[in-house]
Amino acid sequence: MPLPAGGAVSWPPPELHPVAKKLTEWSAWYSGEGDALVSVYSLAGSATTPLSQEFFQSDKPYGASGPATVARTFWGQPLTPGTVRTKLHVPVASDIAELSANLLFGEMPTFTSTDSATQKALDAFQTDGMHASLREAAETTAALGSGFLKVVWDETLSDHPWLCPVPPEQAVPVWSWDRLLGVTFWTVLHEDEDSTIRLLECHEIGSISYGLYEGTPTELGERIPLSAFEGTQALAELYGDEGVYLTNLPWLTAAYVPNVKPNRIWRGVRCAANLGRSDFAGVELLMDALDETYTSWMRDLRLSKSRIIVPSSMLESEGPGKGARLDLEREAFVGMEGMLTDPNSSGITLNQFAIRVAEYQATSEHFFEQIVSSAGYSVQSFGGKGDVAAVTATEIQARKEQSLSTRAQKILYWRPALQHLFQALLGIDREVFGHRSSPEAGIDVVFPVAVQPSLQEQAQALSLLANAEAMSIFLRVQSLHPTWTKAEVQVETDRILAERPDKAPAARPAQDRPVAPPQ
Repeated sequence: MPLPAGGAVSWPPPELHPVAKKLTEWSAWYSGEGDALVSVYSLAGSATTPLSQEFFQSDKPYGASGPATVARTFWGQPLTPGTVRTKLHVPVASDIAELSANLLFGEMPTFTSTDSATQKALDAFQTDGMHASLREAAETTAALGSGFLKVVWDETLSDHPWLCPVPPEQAVPVWSWDRLLGVTFWTVLHEDEDSTIRLLECHEIGSISYGLYEGTPTELGERIPLSAFEGTQALAELYGDEGVYLTNLPWLTAAYVPNVKPNRIWRGVRCAANLGRSDFAGVELLMDALDETYTSWMRDLRLSKSRIIVPSSMLESEGPGKGARLDLEREAFVGMEGMLTDPNSSGITLNQFAIRVAEYQATSEHFFEQIVSSAGYSVQSFGGKGDVAAVTATEIQARKEQSLSTRAQKILYWRPALQHLFQALLGIDREVFGHRSSPEAGIDVVFPVAVQPSLQEQAQALSLLANAEAMSIFLRVQSLHPTWTKAEVQVETDRILAERPDKAPAARPAQDRPVAPPQ
């Protein structure tokens, strides 16, 4: 899949327009920006038919056509001229994406290899920066249904390559069955009224190609030399104006991670059938209803402000043409008698509406629980109590496990992608930086346990195993400190035995015993 030749070529490719439209919708919910939601769902905010109108085509009056479609979404309702927008947004979408990332990468996975040199190189990659990049990619993947990661390096900044997340809006993938064959990432470097300059970066097995194009917002335009633009002159110095780098690796230097599969939306779209689905898929209208509920709740609060209605006789004139006012700090008023005046009334009417707190709270909690459950998580993961009183203990336990089941499903897609990416990292580390490693030896990825048992629970379990004489002191120490090396575990084991002179020293594992020098 070489880089496009350029010219009057639509960009992004037209076949990806349905994908881009849906990604724009999910991105609006993820960002939580009211303007973005209005732009997506309202006719006024979009130059084309909005998603709300496109989805509810059956809402057209009989015989109507064109823009007469009635938008049924809360964010798609037009704002009355002369009024201030008072719509509230509940950031449940961003909370779901953040929870997904925390479940997957709250702790860094462990990368191991049977080759000692490769293991040393792997340890150098397991840094806070790598951990942060994986967590960032996991959050956007949960929100947008998919994500890409690519291997990057700069010898002036670091002596190792690293991983850089790429959002799916800036990727054009090519598939071989359901496997990623190659991908082209694109970035807008400059845009004004006259031209749009894009940088395309094509990752294939064995090579990375760069191309600079000058066109319009909708067309790719002609390809120009990398040295023609200040922002890509460094690439031209490294790889020439053609921008081709041969990696000499049998792997792609990029990987695709679907959020979850199968994709319920694009099953019939050939170029998008392999894409994952967002955690927001299918709950967009529920999130819209939740925002409408909170907005109506806030409207009740505004209307419930205490107000008084007084007769005009209590107002003090400010003079001709200057209106009148009421001094609320005044302690005494002189009533004026008349035919319409009740001598037993002060003439002041207090007006204060009731706030339907219970109804709004129950409605919002119902919508929130349904959104979270449909996204694949339990309410307890967000700190909510859920409807505990209405279910059995078995059902409560099952609900707590829903988030963990979703995490386990997502790990099925993340593990092979990370194995591939770290092989590519090791390969670039060897080819570019000259470090010793053997990525061909294979890499194992182990995700940590999501719910760690308490120290008391661990102690009870180890005590039972010790009383049953089913576990040695060495294994007990190793179970309590899984991140320690075998040498550290053995040192702690020896200390424990030294405090118990009645016990014989534990036998060291064969691989940890000192080797006698040859005679």
